[in-house]
Amino acid sequence: MRIKILLFILLFHGIHATSFGQKKKIAKLRENLKEISGLAFLNDTVLIAHNDGGNDATLYFLNLKGEQFHSVKVENAKNKDWEDITVDGKGNLYIGDIGNNGNNRENLCIYKINTFGILKKESVSAEKINFRYSEQKDFPPDVKKLHFDAEALAYYNDSLYIFTKCRTEPFDGKSFCYSLPTKPERYKLSKDFELNIGKEGWWKDCITAAEIKNNKCYLLTYNRIIIYTILKGKFTFSHSISLESISQYEAMAVNSKGVIFIADEQNKLLGGGNLYTVTEPKKKKK
Repeated sequence: MRIKILLFILLFHGIHATSFGQKKKIAKLRENLKEISGLAFLNDTVLIAHNDGGNDATLYFLNLKGEQFHSVKVENAKNKDWEDITVDGKGNLYIGDIGNNGNNRENLCIYKINTFGILKKESVSAEKINFRYSEQKDFPPDVKKLHFDAEALAYYNDSLYIFTKCRTEPFDGKSFCYSLPTKPERYKLSKDFELNIGKEGWWKDCITAAEIKNNKCYLLTYNRIIIYTILKGKFTFSHSISLESISQYEAMAVNSKGVIFIADEQNKLLGGGNLYTVTEPKKKKK
């Protein structure tokens, strides 16, 4: 009974004060992607996906029907906690080994991989971009300062952007944004800005994936997609798209035409393990 009440509360809040997009299930993902946590477009007809931490350091390639047709092992990498993937449009992809549930990791990194001929290869090697957050002084910090977990990585204007996931107690709903170069070196990052996502908890106000396309920043949570416009480097809230029900949505990709693809992990309570498209609601004519 308590679980049913909790789900009712989650669903109610999930539809509050947001517009409804059209979410369409494309496919049930293969069992080897049951913990999908990253999704990106290699090009407009091929998706790249990977699993969450603790799984193999493997990239999976899907067509737009969600059918898996190829996989590639990343030889010199470990999937400590892979959380998101992005591409730069210049023949490189970046895997964010940025998950930090306990806010105690000092080995955060992003793997950079050249994609030339990748669909004909069985394995690839990666370069490593190492970084730390200058705002984090302790590992872990006090529970009021647990801002250094991250599940969202995006590429924009020759830089990589990381959006952190709030784990503070009490929950303050803030996401810190950091940017860093794409050159494999060691970096000490300083916060660029903060986003106030909300204070209703992990199920609604934690960012699990990011994408930046056509000067729009898309941020995924378990119940909605939050969209910001970018003008002269400033992120301004535009609108949210409700996903109609809560699920463990962990991966998102947007193609050059603005079509949104998302995927959720398998979850015993919430189901999932699917690939979807999401269509933004049409604006009402004035």
